[in-house]
Amino acid sequence: MKKEKQQKIVDTIIGQGTVIEGKIKHPSSLRIDGKIYGEVDCAGDVFIGKDGYVEPTIKGKNIIIAGEVNGDLYTSEKVHVQPSGKLSGSATTKGIIIDDGGTFNGESTIKNNDNKASEKKKKKQDEEAS
Repeated sequence: MKKEKQQKIVDTIIGQGTVIEGKIKHPSSLRIDGKIYGEVDCAGDVFIGKDGYVEPTIKGKNIIIAGEVNGDLYTSEKVHVQPSGKLSGSATTKGIIIDDGGTFNGESTIKNNDNKASEKKKKKQDEEAS
């Protein structure tokens, strides 16, 4: 429970005007109002502010985009593109929300909780077919 609560707290903000090149690994939630050129790997939520920009990869629990992302997103929960948000790339997630005015150009893969169950079912069907 403590770890889950810690992931929801935004304790790091990358401010407007800040540019980071390289990988960021963060144990809780993160807000990005600057620019990041590199992988963002976050255990909690990742918020991309209106002036924020990230490429090429973001991993997080939920990813909320009000700014711009060019690249690939991987979430354990949801991607939310807000009205001012722009996502160009791919999203692998349990769900995606795109608000009116938000832009998503790319492809999405929606995964569910029973990925293992559906893989077993598919394998069984393949074995029966042969």
